[in-house]
Amino acid sequence: MIMTNSSETTSQNFIGFHYYQDTLHYSNQDLATWLPELIRLSASWVVLLSDAERAIPEQFITGMVDSGINPIIHFKLPLPGAPTAAELSPILSSYARWGVKYVVFFDKPNDSSSWSSAGWSHQDLVERFIDRFLPLASEALRNELIPVFPPLMPGGSYWDTSFYKSSLQSLHRRGYQDLLNKMVAASYAYTFGHDLSWGEGGPRKWPQTRPYLTPQGSQDQRGFNNYAWMKSIAKEVGLDDLQVFLFGAGIQQPSSYYSPEDHAEIVESMLSKVGSIADNAILGLNFWLLAADTDSEEYAQAWIKSETEEMPAVSAITKEIRQIKSVEVEEKIETPDLEPVQTYSPSPKVEKPVESRPIAHYLLLPIYDWGVADWHLEVIRPFVRKYHPTVGFSIQEAALAKKVTVLGGDKDFSAEEISSLRNGGCVVDQISGDGTTIATKLLER
Repeated sequence: MIMTNSSETTSQNFIGFHYYQDTLHYSNQDLATWLPELIRLSASWVVLLSDAERAIPEQFITGMVDSGINPIIHFKLPLPGAPTAAELSPILSSYARWGVKYVVFFDKPNDSSSWSSAGWSHQDLVERFIDRFLPLASEALRNELIPVFPPLMPGGSYWDTSFYKSSLQSLHRRGYQDLLNKMVAASYAYTFGHDLSWGEGGPRKWPQTRPYLTPQGSQDQRGFNNYAWMKSIAKEVGLDDLQVFLFGAGIQQPSSYYSPEDHAEIVESMLSKVGSIADNAILGLNFWLLAADTDSEEYAQAWIKSETEEMPAVSAITKEIRQIKSVEVEEKIETPDLEPVQTYSPSPKVEKPVESRPIAHYLLLPIYDWGVADWHLEVIRPFVRKYHPTVGFSIQEAALAKKVTVLGGDKDFSAEEISSLRNGGCVVDQISGDGTTIATKLLER
């Protein structure tokens, strides 16, 4: 079930995305470009990579948070030479102050690629990892952030289920039960080419499976249900209600991808599957990958490549959202500068011209499955102060106006809807583009 985005996200708002795989795309222009896309995709989560030397800019973080999209900050720190808790403390404090709730330290620590050659070759790998993870996780808790145990490589150079179990036992043995109780986990949801039922039931259903040994006829954790194996391991050490973020959803594994058409089918199936899980174990289903630079190796997997080119999964996810949406949006806009207007779902067309036009000027805003975009309400303020239009979301109401200013492109309003207004005798001024472009065009009116 998808519920309305809000600053207080529930576990049912599970759709999310990985953002650019660098730390170079956090400008105001980037926010104006990608926030509307995340809103269009009904995202409630976004995984953002952070440097250890400097924080992601405040306006980028607060822009996401204020629009109901929760950042999951991922520090892909080196091993064993990770920064100290004291070094990261100012950044963690800032993130907490700006509304961040979840932070992930490290990535795939059970894989040799995440360590220096010397660091990997030493004994007691798990204990040495916990030596580095524990101070950072404790510092996160001190700043009222929720630490996320990092996603492990399914299988991996050090078998992931063994690594995870030993890590939890180490934390318990060291007396950090409070951390264990508050910590959540992340799991890579790679399919490894299996269908989404592979590994369901975890080790209880597949007791013959052992580290590095999956007998014929048995199944293991190397698939979408990796998180279920983690939950089972956590339960063994007394953690009955482990919650998990799924990362990397929608691909087979790194460097192995589905065709665009098969990818769209996988996305639909994942949404349906996660939406039907009753125990709320999955906090967020984060798809790979929202965006990438054209010259990067990730570009082929980017869902949105330009204003005119996007992966078929974009249509698939918006279709699935409409199908599983079970909460009707009913809200009013109450701001000092806007005339309160009851929100309506846009009607497909206007049947005939309207002779009487009781409204002089109507500002038509898009309404999404989850509700109204806060950034729309912010960007229209100067325009509303200047022209005092009636503000609303209904094509039928707009048809009663002499002039209609439409905020949004063909992704928000169909060509048929715009034509129906013009054919009905309205003077239509349509403004589209990214957030910065829209703000500029409104000021020029």
